[in-house]
Amino acid sequence: MKPRKVRLLAGSVAMVTLLAGAAAFPCGAPFGGGITVDPHQDIIIAWKAGAETYVFQPTFCGTATDFGLLLPVPAKLSNEPALADQKAFDAAIALSEPAKREVVQKQGVGCGGNDASLSGGKGVVDGPAVVASGRVGFLDWVQLKADTVSSFTEWLTTNGYPYDDNATAVFAYYVSKGWYFLAFRISQNVAPGAGTICQALGPIALSFPTSAPVIPSRMANAGGRSGSGLSWRIFGITSGGTQLTFPNATDQYSGLWYSGAIKDSEVPSFGGLADAGDRLTRLLLSSYYTSSTADADLTLSAAKDYRGTEDVLVYDDSACSMGSHRGIPHGCVLSLFGLVMVGLFCWRRCR
Repeated sequence: MKPRKVRLLAGSVAMVTLLAGAAAFPCGAPFGGGITVDPHQDIIIAWKAGAETYVFQPTFCGTATDFGLLLPVPAKLSNEPALADQKAFDAAIALSEPAKREVVQKQGVGCGGNDASLSGGKGVVDGPAVVASGRVGFLDWVQLKADTVSSFTEWLTTNGYPYDDNATAVFAYYVSKGWYFLAFRISQNVAPGAGTICQALGPIALSFPTSAPVIPSRMANAGGRSGSGLSWRIFGITSGGTQLTFPNATDQYSGLWYSGAIKDSEVPSFGGLADAGDRLTRLLLSSYYTSSTADADLTLSAAKDYRGTEDVLVYDDSACSMGSHRGIPHGCVLSLFGLVMVGLFCWRRCR
């Protein structure tokens, strides 16, 4: 019997059990009913000299008029949202792939069956200010600056962005920090009326000034998914002497999977996000959705090469009850057994 392989994440960080049933969004709050969003999201954060370029690529299926995404950013955009090159993600994933290590596990009696799964206020005088707007791909976008939560939620209601009642606490978190909000929605010129669409939204890149790299992970709670989980792969691109890292982990799981210099020959694959001598870092962020979770902290640390290890679990069926016997292969035993049964059947018919 051919050994069966199951991939396990391992290395300097512990194993994570990803919770099913809720999609993990790219640090934004989605809205809409009857839509499906791919829970496996990748994000690129390129941070250099006080500016961050944030690249995300959610994929969804559903009615176009029912989908939108709210994304908070700490400052007014320095570069408007633009389509990024998918090759940047392909390159980041390929370069940071963990080393593979086979782990053999003997199976007992029975054979098979052990492929376990790894497992809105009224009467507001001053509404939010629209500071910029435009279109990227098939998404219309607006950047807002709200001074109060009530003015922001009224704008959402007026402009057809339904939100969960529990989202107001998350909105208040960013309003109190003085952050801006980006509101994305499917352009009606692309999918008018009740048109259905099923494709990736991007990749989309946007830039803004910030004194430290940021990832607005708390905004995912505004999607009304409290109690579920999220998991994101974060690819950091920084100047060669530093690397992106989590300074600490409290209620979230975070782990370093790769850190290495980007070679000159690899720079073109990143579509303008990387320069010669830059460093690529791969991080894993997984946490529970809770109304009190703060944004995941990101910082820079001294560069140090590292590659994590991914275990590939191989099930060995040689110990099964129908396994090899006295050097006879398992398949041969089954074949001989079949021939014996056919012979007995023919003998009985002849009698």
